[in-house]
Amino acid sequence: MMTRQSGLRIAFGIGVGFLVGCGAPKPLTLMPTPVIYSVGKIDPFAHLGSEHRSPEIPVFYATNRLPSTDRDMVTYQNVLDSRLHLGRATIRFGRLGASWKDVVRASLAEGGEGGEATPLVVTAVAPVAAIPVSETVPDPLRSPGVKAFIDGINSELARAVDKEVIVYVHGTKVDFTNSVSLTAEIDHFAGRDFVGVAFAWPSHQDILNYMVGVDVKRALESSTALRRLLELLALHTDAKHINVLAYSAGGRVTSKALYELRQTAPELDATSLRRRFRLGAVAFAAADVPVDTFLERLEPISELAELVVITSSDADNALQAGKNFMGGLDRAGTRRAEDEEEAFVARKQLENVEIIDVSFGQEVRGFDITGHHYWYRHPWTSSDMVFLMRTDLPAGQRGLESTEQAGVWFLSSDYPEMIRKAAAKALDGQW
Repeated sequence: MMTRQSGLRIAFGIGVGFLVGCGAPKPLTLMPTPVIYSVGKIDPFAHLGSEHRSPEIPVFYATNRLPSTDRDMVTYQNVLDSRLHLGRATIRFGRLGASWKDVVRASLAEGGEGGEATPLVVTAVAPVAAIPVSETVPDPLRSPGVKAFIDGINSELARAVDKEVIVYVHGTKVDFTNSVSLTAEIDHFAGRDFVGVAFAWPSHQDILNYMVGVDVKRALESSTALRRLLELLALHTDAKHINVLAYSAGGRVTSKALYELRQTAPELDATSLRRRFRLGAVAFAAADVPVDTFLERLEPISELAELVVITSSDADNALQAGKNFMGGLDRAGTRRAEDEEEAFVARKQLENVEIIDVSFGQEVRGFDITGHHYWYRHPWTSSDMVFLMRTDLPAGQRGLESTEQAGVWFLSSDYPEMIRKAAAKALDGQW
């Protein structure tokens, strides 16, 4: 029997879904300038050769969305497919006819406001292969399409300053275009120094499908596809490390995929696992995963990765709404879950796991870091994520300061200067 409270929750969820789902999709624009660059002391593009000085940037992708060819350009639908589609997309920064100087000017705008709204446009999508998710990772030598995908990544790695791959796993309420575009932004703001791969799972573009559980189920069903991708990259690319950035509901996909990946090699210790799968930094930004589920998976994840980063906030309304209207415990990306996570990390002695509390120190800084999209929309947190993906360095070497809780870090009032100093030391003039 439905109670009044549950009825209100359902009604609220439907209302939110209606309002979000019926609005016209917002055009994708360049994120605000990370604070590490915004005063002109660091130019992450100065070292780039002429081949990289272009308004367009390529990213690779892997998706278990069903493809569609109804338009002039291949795209991918909101339908779960049993195959993992591999390919390459091209994203243009700026309006048609924009120059490289225009892109740099917008990217390094003073004050971290991103300058004029700079549109992001997917100009090309080139599929090369589709492999069954249910089967083992294929030998590229026996599959021309898979070989082309791997050869393309290795070719880009050979030219990259940072011989690493970064896999971005998006949250809910976004489409394929958003996935590849945000991956391109991460690569761009990291100085175009590594190879970006977008993993696009089939979320819908409204919140209602997530709140009623449809896209939660899809996230969990997409873990095998992500695991196949990570295995493929580990087995056949030349990447020194494979870094993973999972955002919001992407944390459900990623934590389950990594937990399953650990189960494929129960006989290996942490050193051997890291040698086999080459996972570097794994970041869970604003993770929408119930904390009990997340902690069940955290120890196996820490055995796989060189470094595990969890961001938390006391002002993430989306994660709080997720708990209120979908049930379950506090989400892993909230401050309410932080004490439990910190205690678990200490009890299990997971020395490579760090928690970044983006709200801590707000009284001294004079502002909190709020909302659900903070990891890329706030210039301070985007700086940390970009620098993490670029360097794999622990928090103490990324300009963060430790709290009184072991393993919990924060962005102090002098963070902008601290991260610039950290970048100068770590990158030794490459930026």
